[in-house]
Amino acid sequence: MVGTWTEKHTQKYFRAAVKKRVDFIGTRKHLEFTDQVPPTHEWTAELLEQFNRNLRGVYNGPFDWETTEVLLMKYIMTDDLLNSLKNLSKDVALPHLVRLVLDWACWDPPEEGAWPPGLSMRRYFMKWRHCEPLNFKSDTSTDVDMEQAANALLDMWIANDRLYADTPVQYREAEDVPGVTQYKLRMQDVTDEQRREAAEALEAYLNQEWRCGAPLQMKAWIKVRSYKRPENLPPAENDTVIRGPYMCLQCVKACILECRVPNDTELPKCVSCRVRKIKCAYQTELVDPRADPAFFNPPRALSKALVSQGSSTGPSSSAGASGSAKRTADTLSEEEREVKHTRS
Repeated sequence: MVGTWTEKHTQKYFRAAVKKRVDFIGTRKHLEFTDQVPPTHEWTAELLEQFNRNLRGVYNGPFDWETTEVLLMKYIMTDDLLNSLKNLSKDVALPHLVRLVLDWACWDPPEEGAWPPGLSMRRYFMKWRHCEPLNFKSDTSTDVDMEQAANALLDMWIANDRLYADTPVQYREAEDVPGVTQYKLRMQDVTDEQRREAAEALEAYLNQEWRCGAPLQMKAWIKVRSYKRPENLPPAENDTVIRGPYMCLQCVKACILECRVPNDTELPKCVSCRVRKIKCAYQTELVDPRADPAFFNPPRALSKALVSQGSSTGPSSSAGASGSAKRTADTLSEEEREVKHTRS
């Protein structure tokens, strides 16, 4: 096992430890970070290496897997940090654990092409990507061992610095140097249908991100929708067909990939809006922006927090969105909040 500490146990240890630390100043909530993160263009190889070491300090901690995921995805990978990292160029060589944490925080497909249902963080990190944490043996690891291992996170939190420079060298961090850890892709664990669905979900998310903003972090998979064409409409071959972020806004929000506008009226209205009996947002003067190569070649997209983050909703790993337009979760409609398949 990795460790046995739950989030509640970790909070309890922090409360007790802070009373003994005169170097703590402030009233921050336990485990919460408020430090400013570097903008995307300021990340260097040295900073990424230091951040990887600090992630290792958490990954090698005395926490069980559920708590490890909460610590990494909720407290460490906050939206500002995630947004900064996900816009790094694909050419940047990321340390192994940084890449895995970013993979898991984001839900665009891994190298296998899709996230299969039921894939846990433990299996992805250890079995798929060969990233081994420090294991605490129940019969030999003492409370002192556990507390010493937790102090890497404690020191980082007291300093309120996720790039804390005084974290000691961590167990197996040498394996995180880019290119050191090798692994075979688990193509057999993902079906062609899952890859197709993942590609469609990515397209739907990018449409939202480009057109109206999309939540930076999501809890579940985007579900692409379609509607049956009413029989009383003109032949489909005469439709105006739009695919991309400048479809009818209602289609973008509903995760529909193809907006079809029948040629039967002076006031155009797309098929899906007719079926749903809602006001159509189709506008003929809008220009499809997909000619912009940035739409099809963004740095990284979609984050997918699988842990509860209060009122935040959301996903977003390797294929991505431009990140130019963002909305907070409280601006999403109830329908949009529901358009999301957890992997855990």
